[in-house]
Amino acid sequence: MTAQEYGRPNKLFTPGPVNIPNRVSLASIQACYHHRVDEFAQILTETLELMKPVFGTQRQVYPVHTTGRGAMEGVINNILTPEDKAIAICNGSFGAMAAKMMERNHIPCVRCWEGWSDNVDLEELERLIRLHKATAITVVHNDTSNGLVNPIWEIGKLARRYDLMLIVDCVSAAGCAPFQFDEWGVDAVVTASQKGLMSPAGMSFCVLSEKAERACAAIESHDFYIDFKSIRKNLEKNGQTPGSTPVSLVLAVHEAVKMIQEEGVEQVFARHHDLARRTRAALEAMGFQLFPKNCAFRSDSLTVAAPPDGLDASALVAHMRKRYHIQIGGGLGEQAGKTIRIAHMGYCYMEDMLQCIAVLEAAMADLGWKEAPGAGLSAFLAGEDS
Repeated sequence: MTAQEYGRPNKLFTPGPVNIPNRVSLASIQACYHHRVDEFAQILTETLELMKPVFGTQRQVYPVHTTGRGAMEGVINNILTPEDKAIAICNGSFGAMAAKMMERNHIPCVRCWEGWSDNVDLEELERLIRLHKATAITVVHNDTSNGLVNPIWEIGKLARRYDLMLIVDCVSAAGCAPFQFDEWGVDAVVTASQKGLMSPAGMSFCVLSEKAERACAAIESHDFYIDFKSIRKNLEKNGQTPGSTPVSLVLAVHEAVKMIQEEGVEQVFARHHDLARRTRAALEAMGFQLFPKNCAFRSDSLTVAAPPDGLDASALVAHMRKRYHIQIGGGLGEQAGKTIRIAHMGYCYMEDMLQCIAVLEAAMADLGWKEAPGAGLSAFLAGEDS
């Protein structure tokens, strides 16, 4: 009987969902709380408090029972109206998704930097703000489609200078890289449970600035399901959410953020940075070309790269999964079949990435790669920066 017939699960190095620690899995099933009892309200309240260092904020963290894209759309519909005009930074799949959300909800936006290798030019961004009399900016901190990081710390300075509403998708960066909501002048940020928070998908968390909360209070939300006025009212009244809270997901995230606290949030960020630079060094030593080629800020959450000539990216992904039960991501959009995406986010440590790099080398050899294996592991262990 094969391992697959035994039901052996794949180990995940995909850009979400990620491997879930046993502690988190067990926490999600250890108790059956009703979502309206005080005991569960205390757990939810503590979870939201423990989330604050992840976001770099002292402000209220809002729970939203939806995936990240649902929370992002909810934010847009709570603080923007058809009278606004947003600059949508679209240099990745999820940046473009935010633009699509605004267009479908009749919020005017200007798409810019639509190439997946495009770095944001701050002078051009300022020119676009003035030209279009913009009132908002939407941007992804870390886009998992291409491994590109946008400089929120610099974009925030422009947003403050022109009094714009800055809305940030931080779904794949929260818990993996530093984020300073208060210091950077962000107005709304969204993350979700299935990436750096090491939990099953289905739960999101948001932070709103004072300016964003005033906007929420002044307009009638387009959304009935996600209404931040209602969420805040319920949190302040009894530590609950307006609808039926997914108790098991909150219990999972509660345990995950306790693990982050125990390790130390700065140490968690340092671990992700170390794994990222080691992985980049390993892939380059194996003949991969990092994508995008000219990238101002590369992700600490995942690495995107094109394999050496003669190796098919899709075949490599499939072979690793089928033979070795190691699952990495394939390219998205125009990069489908051209790149691989290896995540090193969440519950991921040196021993995990050593296994992934070793299996990648073995799979390359299986598919005809002629170089002697070991170059990737050597570069990874050397810890050379890239």
